Amino acid sequence: MYVNENIIKFISSQLKKPTTFDEQIEILKNRNLIIEDEDFARKILKGINYYYITGYLYNFKKVGTDYYIENLTFNYIYRIIKFDMRLRSIFLYAMEMIERNLKTTIAYHFSHNYPEGNISYLYDRDFNDKKKHSTFIEYINKNIENNEDLPFIQHHKVNYQGYYPIWVAIEIFTLGNLENFYSLLNTKVQKIIAREYDCSKAQMENWIESVRRFRNMLAHDTRLYNSKVIFTPLKKKECNITTNKIFDYVLVMKHLMLDKEEWDNRVILDIKNIFEEFKTDIDIKCIGFPENWEEILKNNSSLSNSI
Repeated sequence: MYVNENIIKFISSQLKKPTTFDEQIEILKNRNLIIEDEDFARKILKGINYYYITGYLYNFKKVGTDYYIENLTFNYIYRIIKFDMRLRSIFLYAMEMIERNLKTTIAYHFSHNYPEGNISYLYDRDFNDKKKHSTFIEYINKNIENNEDLPFIQHHKVNYQGYYPIWVAIEIFTLGNLENFYSLLNTKVQKIIAREYDCSKAQMENWIESVRRFRNMLAHDTRLYNSKVIFTPLKKKECNITTNKIFDYVLVMKHLMLDKEEWDNRVILDIKNIFEEFKTDIDIKCIGFPENWEEILKNNSSLSNSI
């Protein structure tokens, strides 16, 4: 690839220059952040990108300035980051179970409701949107190529000429692939799958997109605390709770996690324990959680059943 040195130099001149850890500390101090222990701050900056940390500081700026509010400390921001990390791990655990449920449910009902249901996903014969199906298959083939070292991929390549039944192929589907695949299915099968989650076809489509968006936030370490979400999930029933924060996505996770006992006794408990551990540092409203969040999210709650 031809490289124009003048263009590189020009672009570089327009961007901020790299700074040392000590310079980063000075910048933060000059912006009114209290650094209690510079050695500790330097240690954290070596492990957590300065740019990442300033993302958490953004909401603490005085309006219209680059200066932070009075009495804001580095250690406090670090505690918020640790809270996010711990909370993220809980949601990733639940997301893994949800993704497993979705793959199993979709593969099962597809295979039992389409002719040659084991491999008919490969052909546009049974799909109305031929162009969308073609794009979908391109992604699946790329996923197979990227995962060719997996034992089950090798097994089917050697023994079945590289044909993968839907219950095999779906193992390398991303949530984006699942979202697209569900949208390709005929209405009858979409409704059958949606009934497994006690929701409508429209809600199911919306919910898969919701968890796909949230999964991306979690996977890419996007800030959760004080973060707004731009996509509004559909509610199961009439409900006034829309926070435009991650609580909206957590509500969807509750509906999509089929193991209700694990949700109530593991996920809810872990969230509760983290809230207790960080209670002096966080405001749960900054992630959209209302005071009665536990009652709303628990499956055996009369309030949650009305949502």
